[in-house]
Amino acid sequence: MPMDRRLYPANWNAIALQIKQAANWNCQECGRECRRKGETLSEFCTRRNQPWDEVVEHPQRFTLTVAHLDHVPANCNPSNLKALCSGCHCRYDLKAMPLKKRLKRERLGQLSLPI
Repeated sequence: MPMDRRLYPANWNAIALQIKQAANWNCQECGRECRRKGETLSEFCTRRNQPWDEVVEHPQRFTLTVAHLDHVPANCNPSNLKALCSGCHCRYDLKAMPLKKRLKRERLGQLSLPI
């Protein structure tokens, strides 16, 4: 599911960069080393001394993203953010799909019943 930029603060790119730098460009879930901002695949392979063909086949695996642990894009408290490779981020979001769907319905005006 693509991110809806309207839900994020205007300085989201700077916030995300800080989280990635604090994690030293490593996934905080699986430990995978990821490409740094502006780094080409070739530079990444050279820095890691890794064969080009291993990375080119699945380059998205080496993309570091920032996840909102509570799935609320406006909550950019550092304790709510975690640097995750794209694979770990996808798995994290998939586990919370019912919550994400409910939050989206509420954003669109659906009222919730107290439980």
